[in-house]
Amino acid sequence: MLKIRFIFLSLFLLTFTGFAQENTEPVKPQTYVQVYAEKLMTYKYLKNAAFSFYAKDMSTGEIIADYNSKMSLPCASVMKLVTTATALQILGSGYRYKTRIMYTGEIDTLNCVLNGDLHIIGGGDPTLGSKFFNKKGHERDFLYEWADTIKAMGIEKINGRVVADGSIYRYYGAPSGWVWADMGNYYGAGPNGLTCFDNTLKLQFETGPNAGDSTEIVCTDPYVPSIEIRNYVKAADSKKDNAYVYGAPYSNSWFVAGSIPKARDSFVVKASIPDPELVMALEMDYALEESGIDVVFAPITNRELSSNPAYFKPARTEIHTHYSPYLGSIINIVNRNSFNLYAEHVLCQLSVNKSGYGSTYNGALVCKNYWNNKVGAMDLHITDGSGLSRSNAVSAEFLVKMLTYLNGKKAGNRLKESMALAGKRGTMSSMCKGGSGYGRAYGKSGTMTRIKAYAGYIDSKSGKKIAYAMIWNNHNCSTSKIKEYCSNLLNKLSAY
Repeated sequence: MLKIRFIFLSLFLLTFTGFAQENTEPVKPQTYVQVYAEKLMTYKYLKNAAFSFYAKDMSTGEIIADYNSKMSLPCASVMKLVTTATALQILGSGYRYKTRIMYTGEIDTLNCVLNGDLHIIGGGDPTLGSKFFNKKGHERDFLYEWADTIKAMGIEKINGRVVADGSIYRYYGAPSGWVWADMGNYYGAGPNGLTCFDNTLKLQFETGPNAGDSTEIVCTDPYVPSIEIRNYVKAADSKKDNAYVYGAPYSNSWFVAGSIPKARDSFVVKASIPDPELVMALEMDYALEESGIDVVFAPITNRELSSNPAYFKPARTEIHTHYSPYLGSIINIVNRNSFNLYAEHVLCQLSVNKSGYGSTYNGALVCKNYWNNKVGAMDLHITDGSGLSRSNAVSAEFLVKMLTYLNGKKAGNRLKESMALAGKRGTMSSMCKGGSGYGRAYGKSGTMTRIKAYAGYIDSKSGKKIAYAMIWNNHNCSTSKIKEYCSNLLNKLSAY
């Protein structure tokens, strides 16, 4: 009888212990970084905010800080880290986009005439005429180089037209989740198979001498003949650009509202180009004419031609292939300058690599599936490559797991090199000055209304290699104040 009671008591204790273990939450780290993170959430303007924070010593596996690390939140431009990390793993830093110059018909060498059309076949290169890879005033040099190549083949006349073909990205215009208020502005320029001049349309204004005066759009660069822009912009005492452009991809009816500084002969407001493929056709046609090559018929786009159900693409012969800078250089711009357009092109190219055509949706699936197979990605929700969509969400834990997986790998080293550096370069150049994080905290920042986020690597003072991520949503303080709190966290991590 005593033996039976002993067995029953033992089973009860084992069951109770097992139940307790299953329902016990992991012990939180007791580091001063953790203490500071928890203290922040008691502050008046932060206590109602959502906060996901995670930091880990990648060498030992020690969890330095964990606050709601599994909570998925919109992270703004920190999503660019996921996009670029995936591209470095799959495409490699040496990958290059290709733009091909081709022709249909035949070349009459005796009379130096191309009896056919000249086709520009886009491969998704985002750098054609880009300010990041061309000196000011030299953005159109690539067009004249192409014209010289055509001329060198003995072509002095094209008995046809220029056809711009950006169909590799399927004319989606803008990624899912982008809002109307963003798409007309330069930072909301969508990806295109034949992107040019960063898909940026510069509106040159002339303003009156007094606040409240009307303004005039003097010209646009590049020239878009079909676009109609209604101007509601007023002159103001402010020295800032407070004008916003509203319009959708492939639409010809746009308007611009807000205010810009008064008494200016030339003030530029940057918008997005509604139809980059058309601009490329027009610009190439002009470059050919300037180079002495006569083009008989007006330029046209593949999108316009394809609207005719009877149209089929004729056989084409290649003249020249233009290669972009290396992907690693493009990713530097994505992560240090937080350039949305380049990020979207990187994501679309992941789709091209897998399916033969560019799609934001397919590129997002490539990212999701890749990291799901590597570290698990239930807490990753990606709808674009840049983070401009508020339907993106990710947890701090996922970002740290991704960064830890890449640590020591070639792609990881390249990703770290592409990041901003606290106090020194990129979007973090004003952070951690005078603190431990100065020159030690690498990262990608993310900023939108009521969103602030950072993720990256830290080389701490004690020699630790740390991966970290922090995401704030719906804080009630200013952007500068939340940035100060983030700087403090980075300084504490860097001193750990």
